Amino acid sequence: MPERKPSTESSPLPKDRVVQTRVPRDLEATLKEEARRRRLTVSHLIRNVLEDAFDLVDGVVADVDQIVSDSVTLAKTVRDSARRITSSATARANDRKELDPEDELDHVYAWNEVVLHRQTLCSKCGSEMIRGERGFVGLSDEAGAARAWLCRECVGSLEA
Repeated sequence: MPERKPSTESSPLPKDRVVQTRVPRDLEATLKEEARRRRLTVSHLIRNVLEDAFDLVDGVVADVDQIVSDSVTLAKTVRDSARRITSSATARANDRKELDPEDELDHVYAWNEVVLHRQTLCSKCGSEMIRGERGFVGLSDEAGAARAWLCRECVGSLEA
């Protein structure tokens, strides 16, 4: 009987390839139990798990590109907002400098005597006030207003 040669024509459906691997005994038991629970063969379960894992990784990689793009956009927005806020604050500070020093303290509704823990300057006369010295801190309800300090001499001029 003559020997038959394999057909050179390929079949319409390609055959799946077999890939073997060694797994620990407990993983084998887990795979078999999960395959039984899902009514699949172990081979089909492993194929599904591998396909899902690759789909998940592809999705994560695609999402990372979007996250990076969104983060760059957000960073630019925050930077622009910070610049706008800084410009506005600088303009307000410059406007205040042009006012009478008394007007700069208009937001203060009372003065509280304190013992200074760190060095500062009197907001009215600019004299240096050192740690341990008694000074006066301005109390204010104005959000964003600079903290105001007065030395004893300047507070004394308010009492007159």
